[in-house]
Amino acid sequence: MKISINWLQDFIPSFSPDISSFVDQLTFSGLEVEDIIVPDLPDDKVVVGAVEEVTQHPDADRLSVCHVDVGADEPLQIVCGAPNVAEGQKVPVATIGARLSTPDGGSFAIKKSKIRGQRSFGMICAADELGLSGDHSGIMVLDDSCTVGTPLRQYLETDTVLDISVTPNRPDVLSHLGVAREVAGVAQVRLPESEALSFTPAEHLVSVEDHESCPYYTAVLIRDVTVAPSPDWLKKRLERVGLRPKNNIVDITNYILHGLGQPLHAFDADMLDGGRVVVRSDQKVEMTALDQETYTIEPGMAAICDRRGPVAIAGVMGGEASSVTDVTTSVLLESAYFDPASVRRTSKQLGLSSDSSYRFERGVDPHNVRFAARCAVNMILELAGGRVVAAEEAGGVPAGPSSVAFRPRRANALLGCSIDTDKMVSMLEHIGFGLEKRSESELLLSVPSFRVDVEQEIDLVEEVARLEGYNNIAPSENMVASYPSSRSFPEYFPDYLRSRMISLGFREVLTNPLMTRREAELFSSESVAALNPISEGLEVLRPSLTPALLKVISYNIKHGNRDLQCFEVGRVFRSRADEAGDEGPLGAYHEDEHLCVVMTGNRSPLHWSATSTPVDIFDMKGAVEMLLRELNLLEKSSLNIYNDATLSIDLHVTEDGRARTCRIGTVGSVEQSVLETCDIDQPVFAAELDAGLLKKYFSRDVIYIPPSRYPVVQRDLSFVLPDGVAVKRLIDCVKTSDSMICNVVVFDVFERETDSGAMEKSIALSLHLADSRGTLRDKTISRIVRHVTERVESEIGAVIRQV
Repeated sequence: MKISINWLQDFIPSFSPDISSFVDQLTFSGLEVEDIIVPDLPDDKVVVGAVEEVTQHPDADRLSVCHVDVGADEPLQIVCGAPNVAEGQKVPVATIGARLSTPDGGSFAIKKSKIRGQRSFGMICAADELGLSGDHSGIMVLDDSCTVGTPLRQYLETDTVLDISVTPNRPDVLSHLGVAREVAGVAQVRLPESEALSFTPAEHLVSVEDHESCPYYTAVLIRDVTVAPSPDWLKKRLERVGLRPKNNIVDITNYILHGLGQPLHAFDADMLDGGRVVVRSDQKVEMTALDQETYTIEPGMAAICDRRGPVAIAGVMGGEASSVTDVTTSVLLESAYFDPASVRRTSKQLGLSSDSSYRFERGVDPHNVRFAARCAVNMILELAGGRVVAAEEAGGVPAGPSSVAFRPRRANALLGCSIDTDKMVSMLEHIGFGLEKRSESELLLSVPSFRVDVEQEIDLVEEVARLEGYNNIAPSENMVASYPSSRSFPEYFPDYLRSRMISLGFREVLTNPLMTRREAELFSSESVAALNPISEGLEVLRPSLTPALLKVISYNIKHGNRDLQCFEVGRVFRSRADEAGDEGPLGAYHEDEHLCVVMTGNRSPLHWSATSTPVDIFDMKGAVEMLLRELNLLEKSSLNIYNDATLSIDLHVTEDGRARTCRIGTVGSVEQSVLETCDIDQPVFAAELDAGLLKKYFSRDVIYIPPSRYPVVQRDLSFVLPDGVAVKRLIDCVKTSDSMICNVVVFDVFERETDSGAMEKSIALSLHLADSRGTLRDKTISRIVRHVTERVESEIGAVIRQV
């Protein structure tokens, strides 16, 4: 929000701040100043000139040859293309050598030139060419009181604009009046003049059918107005806070919005069918708004309607058909209080935001509605003429918390300081709170209507801290903290997972649990949609952690970081309507803790001493196996082929005396189509595991098996596998054949085409045999090898390869 210092001085006449100190004051009171905008005034070679003669350019229909007195010995000849240049005008003239700014931040110098055969010794400037506004409709015409030859900057009003970041809980400072109350206190603020209007109960102008969405509505009918450009002072005020002037009626409503914080809307009364408006929310109809876009108003959205249909979206934006134009002569001025939740819901559903909705959805001062209307009417009568025909009101001002109990001792205890009670009262009264009742331990304070955020005692404690200044609250010399003597380990299992992944060399990332529907549907069709998404890109809850991590990878690749090993532990959500059951509608929604791991790029950074090789599926498989080993789950798990690009991670457990297998996740390469959608141009490998199941079956108990005291014997066997049999199945079959087989390793793979044309795969295994009771003898070794070959052949059809 932009605040003009000159505009602020209208509310605080004695206010003449040192900008640096003022910025610090605002920041420490909770209003962070993001930017200080100081206008660049034209240099001294831009002077006041008087147009003495204007003639048509002999070779150009749209150019004029002007002779301009700039206080030099002779008038300057200047070729000008502005349609409004005329003899007798006082105009800004950029003389030879003057530097003017361009919209892109650059600058250029004025030089002697020849335009279509006529010499030009300067430039008569428009307001935008001097950086004073965005107006390029013609040259800037100065007041006749300006002295010829004087630098223009001496006649320009200097102003500093502050761009302030306002937190959502402080809608009371979304105006110059609100900031003035913060700076000088309520008692020192001078309010603008207002018209003495008496509002009568609604009868002819307005009717409210949806009192929940619109508790209070006022309408003032003004006839015989003259719509025209606003005076310069009003235009400049609006331009400095980032608005583009339109006409005097619309500019007045914007002026009141930024001045007093109350959104207004002006209808062309003659364009309202029936000459009255109705606030209702029971229609489904399309309406073209002031931004010339068409919106569908659904039932439940409050709209301002005439007999034909909606003419404005309540609290958000007016309609184009009833807008004020140059031919408007009658104006219906709206000033109302709309329910914040209703405006917020409508704005989000339509994807439409405005200065008005920004304030209404945070909460405006309901007691300011009539005063703002009176101030606007006063300005309209002054700048556009006309007469007030009627002023009506419907509904009533909603009641807020009239008073809040406050305990000074409790406030000091929470803040860790010792502020005097009288000082607290003085600070709170300074910004509008009133002392209603006082006892030894408690104060009863009335809450001003503009502080819609203050509802309970803790809000007043925050106000005391803010007004005292957070930098003035001394830190405590002694800190008392208690720590648990022990931590219930499963309760902190996600943290344990994080520590294990970090120890394996992975970096943790945190992503938003909301994503677009398109991203979610890449991995699941069971996503949970948000009923009131905060933006178009945050529509559904994530059904998987993988999409967000792919976005992280894409972002890093675009910024030159191609070698990534990341993980995230977080919640995922899915919806299945067929699972609602007896639990009601919530039974169809599932929320689980997952771990997602991704790898891409090279195994190690580029270095002269080694060749960098890209990661592959086996790197990801190895990382998962190391994690399972850390969790004492590797011996209970198996990685099996799920499809061409994915391995499933299955856990073999025993529950209630029964063996069962549960799938805890998958490991695989991300599909090329998904990578292209995410704008990733290199392979990515991902694993996603159910952290809830890992926690359930994880055991901290480590079983120590001492190494054999006797020599380990190695025997090598080569098997020919039938087509379609996984090597993992062969290894498991061999390893479980005898308890003396302590390890099985694949050390060679050989494939060849047989005489029949079929492919034959030979797998060479190294068996490590050990007996903790004594040295293995040849007879025992032979028995084990024979049992292995017989079992492998009977169970999976693999036979010993004949050389």
